[in-house]
Amino acid sequence: MPKVSGLIFDMDGVLIDSEPLHLIAYQELLEEFGICFSEEDNRPYIGRTDLELSQQLIALHNLPIEALHLVQKKEKILARLFETQLVLRPGVIKVLEHAKSISLPVAVASSATLPTIQLVVQALDIATYFQTLTSGDEVAHGKPAPDVFLLAAERISVLPINCLVIEDSFNGIVAAKSAGMHCIAIPCQATRHQDHTKADKILGTLESLDLDDWCKPASDNSE
Repeated sequence: MPKVSGLIFDMDGVLIDSEPLHLIAYQELLEEFGICFSEEDNRPYIGRTDLELSQQLIALHNLPIEALHLVQKKEKILARLFETQLVLRPGVIKVLEHAKSISLPVAVASSATLPTIQLVVQALDIATYFQTLTSGDEVAHGKPAPDVFLLAAERISVLPINCLVIEDSFNGIVAAKSAGMHCIAIPCQATRHQDHTKADKILGTLESLDLDDWCKPASDNSE
């Protein structure tokens, strides 16, 4: 197995347990239009971009609003929720510190908008750990397409085959594997029902991840 020389994190459900907050934000927003948006309604969209979800909602309910405006309204609600309910998932700092100690370049590749990613890493005081922040809005196709991971790898100057992705969702895992990358799945509460079997390994929390197992030199006949 080629050794890992770059680490890429998804954000929602991996760095932070934010999927419930995204759902609450959409519920609050859609309530303005008299629409009930349940957890079951949201499940197919976990791991997809807000723009994709907004376009689907507008088409489904014939909403009198443009997709970008809907995303902006949702972002405002989410930012308010983040002010009091933003918490790192277990093991995040441990892994980030380990990556820093071995000079491993680290990126975020998330379906969230770039302002939301920036808000999260700054609010949690972890921005300095990342060499780049990449949003699904910056590429032509969101997850499960590999575009966002490929862009993140390019930005940290690491070949896809040498990247390790940390994901929690089926769409994210498919995107990482389609990019030709290693992938560890760490399901969160919102994604435990999904299929994670395409990942190279499934862990309960980041606390169980030992980067040395992935970053050590490959065996004699693996390169």
